[in-house]
Amino acid sequence: MSEKIVDVTGKYSLEIQSIANKLNQLENGRVYDLTKVQGDGYLFNNISQLKKMLGELIYKIEYGKDSAEDEMSKIFK
Repeated sequence: MSEKIVDVTGKYSLEIQSIANKLNQLENGRVYDLTKVQGDGYLFNNISQLKKMLGELIYKIEYGKDSAEDEMSKIFK
């Protein structure tokens, strides 16, 4: 078996958690179209946000960019 080169779930845990949270909101019907709660956002906007989040995560992985956690740790050093 090959050795793991990048621990994607560890390194990019904040990005993955943001995507998982958005998916959970959608799964639970937390969209303005259904709830009329402005904080939930429209289905179209939630899908657009997910596409953007996934694109940014894939870009970071493919080009070896820092994770959100890496960037925050630099700020607080």
